[in-house]
Amino acid sequence: MRIPKPLQIIRKLQAGIGVSNDNDPEESGGVWTVEDGAPALLKDFDGMEFVFAVETADAEALKPCTLAEAKHHPDWPHWEKAIKEELATLKAAGTWRLEEAPTGANVIGSKWVLKVKKDVAGNVICYKARLIAQGFSQIGSVDYDDTYMPVAKLASTHAVITMANCLSFEMHQIDIKGVYLNGELQDNEVLYMQHPPGSKSPDASTCVLRLVKTLYGLKQSGCHWYQKLSSVFKSLGFTQCGVDQAIYFKVVITKGELTIVVVHVDDCTIVANTIRLIEELKAGLSKHFKVTDLRELHWMLGIEVKRDHPGHLIHLLSRPATVYGSSDATMMYLR
Repeated sequence: MRIPKPLQIIRKLQAGIGVSNDNDPEESGGVWTVEDGAPALLKDFDGMEFVFAVETADAEALKPCTLAEAKHHPDWPHWEKAIKEELATLKAAGTWRLEEAPTGANVIGSKWVLKVKKDVAGNVICYKARLIAQGFSQIGSVDYDDTYMPVAKLASTHAVITMANCLSFEMHQIDIKGVYLNGELQDNEVLYMQHPPGSKSPDASTCVLRLVKTLYGLKQSGCHWYQKLSSVFKSLGFTQCGVDQAIYFKVVITKGELTIVVVHVDDCTIVANTIRLIEELKAGLSKHFKVTDLRELHWMLGIEVKRDHPGHLIHLLSRPATVYGSSDATMMYLR
């Protein structure tokens, strides 16, 4: 069993930080002390431990490691809803079909990964559940071959943003849902997987899941997604950059039009000299994938993006998770 590290506030209490030396807790206003190196309440406050756990979970977005742990979590109704939505999405996409696995077949396991999505201020926006195939049990040259998938380099991303700022181009962002679920396995890729934990159908009997499409966790999922996305961009008239394979561009010289897309798995940053070109690309991608339109670029790979149009400046602010008011930030300016 994996034992999580103590929270920052707990580590401070263990070190004696924030503990009053006053013998009267009511006078000092503190209710915590340290006994045998562990934090303890000075008085018996009914339900205080539970309240503290809930407040801490909300502040730091604690994520359960297993389904069993999630069921005992205060936020279980949110996790349960996210799991049902994920299963419905997978079934609607035709990700698998029921089959009897041949004798001796390698049947891959699966697990739920639960996490939360936060906004720029660190507040919880939504709860997300993702079914992950335990690809570590796959056998090379038997269950998979190619696994390579390029992502945009940070230097390339900075260069595109800087160019867009200098030329006053529009910058938008989209998120493609379930990217690894869009790849299709070849006929010679026969993969069997166990039923998702806690979700086996009563009529499944001894059948397991024969995967038809890729799933998160499979060794070849990223490669298949990259091939699928590349084919879609080429069909839309885009050319792959020869220096960074995760960047695509489309130039129409006669009309003076330029569109650039920076891809990082499921996040796409779109740069173009007119808003019409961006909307046309969004419409084109929506015919192939489920796309979430995030409008103007404000948040990219954990970096807050602020644009100063009059000053022709781009502010890139990297903020780590904020815990009880303490945070550090790194600012970068792009002209």
